[in-house]
Amino acid sequence: KHFPDEIRKRYKLDEKVTKYGHIIIKIKKGMYGLKQAAILAYDNLKRNLAPHGYRPIVGTTGMWEHETRPTKFCVCVDDFGIKYFSKDDAQHLMDCLGQNYKYTTDWKGKNYCGLTMEWNYEDGYVDVSMPGYVPSSLQRLQHVPEKVPQYSPHVHTPIKYGMKGSRQYANAPDETPLLSPTETKHIQSVTGSFLFYGRAIDYTALPALNEIASAQAKPRETTKRKAQQLMDYMHTYPDAFLRFYASDMILHIESDAAYLVAPKARSRIAGYFHLSDHPNKTKSPKLNAAIQVECKTLRHVVSSSAEAEVAGIFHNATIAVPMRHILKSIGHPQPPTPIKTDNATATGFVYDNIHQKRSKSWDMRYHWLRDRETQQQFHIFWRPGDENNSDYYTKHHATNHHRATRPKHVRDRGSE
Repeated sequence: KHFPDEIRKRYKLDEKVTKYGHIIIKIKKGMYGLKQAAILAYDNLKRNLAPHGYRPIVGTTGMWEHETRPTKFCVCVDDFGIKYFSKDDAQHLMDCLGQNYKYTTDWKGKNYCGLTMEWNYEDGYVDVSMPGYVPSSLQRLQHVPEKVPQYSPHVHTPIKYGMKGSRQYANAPDETPLLSPTETKHIQSVTGSFLFYGRAIDYTALPALNEIASAQAKPRETTKRKAQQLMDYMHTYPDAFLRFYASDMILHIESDAAYLVAPKARSRIAGYFHLSDHPNKTKSPKLNAAIQVECKTLRHVVSSSAEAEVAGIFHNATIAVPMRHILKSIGHPQPPTPIKTDNATATGFVYDNIHQKRSKSWDMRYHWLRDRETQQQFHIFWRPGDENNSDYYTKHHATNHHRATRPKHVRDRGSE
């Protein structure tokens, strides 16, 4: 009785109704929106590949290995990224998959999870991009660009020098009118459209996305202007890409935090993760494109900027643990992972060489850092703020700073 008449007639449902008024359905493949779909597909894959010697790698997400062959592969939804050492190894995996699944192959490794990879083995780098994604998304969102290019993804909060309390604290509560349900859905569409792109390609949009996403449940006119500025920014840089250079595949992290820059006395933390040379080779390994950038608002209220910095190091270190497992599993053993911070108090806390008074509450959350540093999983060290690349993702900088800093983090077609 709950089915529309059109559906009942098209699929002849009245002929399939039991005497109790039910229709019995058997699902043979998948169903969109079913929350159990992911775990069911994972268990099915695990069950089908186990007899052939393939198993998930403990301590990683989506990574698999073979009992005897050196093959490693990563599964993301239904995309397989395979690291194989001979054609026979790759064919063995495909033959095993072919018994239960249909698949297509891309031997050049050009497309994976919506990303396009352009390999340049002679010069030792690969370019990763999503061509055409930004223009098509803006067209779908019915974006009308401004005549003047927008070089900043968000509004700059200027510092008033020479005045008491000139630090960059959070703005006053937003009292502008709430948006209608239709406009609210549009704001959520903007966030959803560019969130993956921001995490995968154009990291410079993450601070703006972080701020818009925090208000998308009940957006206001200010949120609408922020979303418009972000789309204008995307329209100005429609074809960004990342360039990864060959290296020793050693994980490096740069951590930073901004104290009380978000509403409700919250602070923002950031982390820049990249793969570069071994720290024993050089004191300053070359900066590579980021494999991940963290830009988060702390859920809890911290009592000082030093505590915010420690919270940032803690968060980035926990993110790094599975990365270390993954790198080790694919043949890249890791030394103590270098974590750069620009706060001397945070470094002193980790190495337990400061006298704590009002910071005893830190122990409850962050003593884990001391344990892991003692186990030589991490090496946390201090460097000046102008050498910390994660600083870009914690604050709302001026437009000239965006234009000067962007080439360090992401490249643009036609600007080289």
